[in-house]
Amino acid sequence: MNSISLNTNRKRNYFAGLVTGYLVTIVTIFVGLWLTPFSLRYLDREQYAVFTLSSDIISWLTLLDLGISAGLNVQVAQQTGKPDQEKINILASTTFYSQLLLVGIILLLGIGIASVFPAFISVRPDLRSPSLFTILLMVLGLGISLGTRTFSVLLVAHQQVYMDNLIRLGLILIRTTITVLLLIKGFGIISTALANLSATIITCLLAVWRAYRLLPGLQIRRSLFSGDVFKKTLGLGIWFSLGGLAGLVILNLDRLVTAKIISLAVVTTLSLTGRLYSLSNSFLDQITNTARPMLGQLFGQGRREEVFKLYRRLFTISTGGAVIVGSALWCANRTFIEWWVGGEYYGGIGLDIALAINLLVNCWVLPNRATLSSAMVVKPQTLSRLVEGAVNFSLSLLLGLKFGVIGILLGTSIASLLTSFWYLPYLTAKLFNRSIIALLINDFLKIILLFALLIYPAWLMRNMNIPVIGLIGAMLKFALMSIIGIILLWFIGIDREFKGQLIYQIKAILNRFKKTTLISNFIAK
Repeated sequence: MNSISLNTNRKRNYFAGLVTGYLVTIVTIFVGLWLTPFSLRYLDREQYAVFTLSSDIISWLTLLDLGISAGLNVQVAQQTGKPDQEKINILASTTFYSQLLLVGIILLLGIGIASVFPAFISVRPDLRSPSLFTILLMVLGLGISLGTRTFSVLLVAHQQVYMDNLIRLGLILIRTTITVLLLIKGFGIISTALANLSATIITCLLAVWRAYRLLPGLQIRRSLFSGDVFKKTLGLGIWFSLGGLAGLVILNLDRLVTAKIISLAVVTTLSLTGRLYSLSNSFLDQITNTARPMLGQLFGQGRREEVFKLYRRLFTISTGGAVIVGSALWCANRTFIEWWVGGEYYGGIGLDIALAINLLVNCWVLPNRATLSSAMVVKPQTLSRLVEGAVNFSLSLLLGLKFGVIGILLGTSIASLLTSFWYLPYLTAKLFNRSIIALLINDFLKIILLFALLIYPAWLMRNMNIPVIGLIGAMLKFALMSIIGIILLWFIGIDREFKGQLIYQIKAILNRFKKTTLISNFIAK
């Protein structure tokens, strides 16, 4: 039976992707939290900072995809709403051969970056060779990933996210095992790069196999390469790529600026103090990212009112969740860091506040970005993100020199408040022919009210003396604050119809667990 068809239940696939995505995220969080202190037994602060900055550099190199993958994703998602296999094959073939050329460019550029990286961040002499090899291995992994990304994009566009998530669970075990063994054997910072390369190879091979198995009509041939399709995809993709550049400046530049104007040791403090916030950011991203294929399909069918209703609910859950998680983390983070890696790695209450604010301002625009991108409204939101990135860079340098790492993070928040924080909601209101004022009153004020109501409980919870310390104490603070936030969000932000749908979906998931395990059920289908 063809598992990709017009009769696919979008809501079932969305919730399947969301549930399995959260399962992967939770496992990844626990593995990462365990692996970090384990790694610090074998790596000093500078070694750990080098690996963190190497990962950031690889993120910058992904921009050489030129947004072609994102452009393919949006176009194929809209095509699945009104299937045209021939057009999908032309899109896939054009993208695949375009990306093969880009892989060669990335490998050459990666070699150049690796050669100057140790000197650029003033790595001590004994770390220069390991730093170089770490980046080279990560660049090779990126090249392999990009060269086969067409197949993964096709699966995601057809709402097959849950299948990817199930395979990733097994790969987490492989990557973690290899990392641990190599660290014990003394490979140092190269360990994680080698483990990541191994996992990438396995993931890419499985993506190719699954694409041909689940999409029997798929054909990728040079004869199907279309210059016109390439120009259209590239024209759309360039804006996605520029938006990605701005996003990296907004989200990742803080560590590079910290390394340059403060020190590598502070980069480690920033990374560890902010670890739970960055993991939570990935956790919250699942809400909107999993919905992108569904949004694209609905736009492809011209069902704008349904998309608008979905957008409003995504905004409530995503942004309300960010307020709840941010306040709960602020309560528990100090207790957790002291148990996890030691109090010397905690950056203080000011850094905690700045990280919580950054989490909120980032999640605020996620539903807008997902909706606008699915409607191919890319250029104006990208221009906004570019302006935000430029303002962010300037403010981070200016405030960082005056106030240190807290100033760098506050530069990110202020830049967002001046630009995307209000402009992307304006673009969304314009897309659906709605008044931005009405949108602010109906949705945004609820989130602001939730934030205001949680400030005082969060302060009390953070300073509460509880009888248990360590991990249990941190979990208790986080859980209590989360429960308070969820109760408030349920009564303040969620309408009656949405409450009924949420209850129905929760009951459906529980019924699935009663009959069989969720994972085996998805694999069987």
